[in-house]
Amino acid sequence: MKKILIILSLIVFSVMSLSAQKPIKWRSSVKMTSQSEGIITIKAIIGDGWHLYGTDLPNGGPKATNFDFSSSEGVVMVGSVTPSSKPKEVHDKVFDLNLNWWENDVIFTQKFKLTGEKNAKIMGRILYMGCNDETCLPPSAQSINIKVPPFK
Repeated sequence: MKKILIILSLIVFSVMSLSAQKPIKWRSSVKMTSQSEGIITIKAIIGDGWHLYGTDLPNGGPKATNFDFSSSEGVVMVGSVTPSSKPKEVHDKVFDLNLNWWENDVIFTQKFKLTGEKNAKIMGRILYMGCNDETCLPPSAQSINIKVPPFK
């Protein structure tokens, strides 16, 4: 009986550890808004108690969230990435800096235009960092690779 409890405890601990490893998850989609223009939508799903750092942070602190679409094919980005809400402004005692972050899910959008090439793809990386009250994730990267669908 004792062995069963130990094994069950290890399984529960392993499952909890795996879910704790990805407190910030990403979902992305691409939609054409006309024959030649579209928008990529990227949702950051932020786990309870965690926060995702903003896109504009001072030097000497955590890594800012950064979107790099330079690997894309057949498209050119228009403007900059726009978040659905403003990040919360906070004086962080650990870094002794004024920082900003999102504590709840946030949606980022980026407009693009087709350049005329066939088989256009949005490809790139999201570089990000998040923390909770006890620990921080090391800077991480999320890859994006989405074929641009036809306009409907």
